Amino acid sequence: MPPRVPKYISPKQAAEDRARLIATLFWIAIALPVTFAVLAFGYSDQAPAFLRSTVIALDRTLGYPIAALLGTVGPR
Repeated sequence: MPPRVPKYISPKQAAEDRARLIATLFWIAIALPVTFAVLAFGYSDQAPAFLRSTVIALDRTLGYPIAALLGTVGPR
């Protein structure tokens, strides 16, 4: 079996890969928890009426996954 030769990655390609990785990690680490927090706040009594109605309409459209997730995470 011939030896495996590593693929050459140019500095430009390495920089693009790093930028893509940073963007992906940003969405995982920052945007998803913030989105969940806004949706959880939308179900609270302190949320403005437009936010509550928007979150409930979105949840109803998706089949109530947000309410189910909040039910399993939140206090009983």
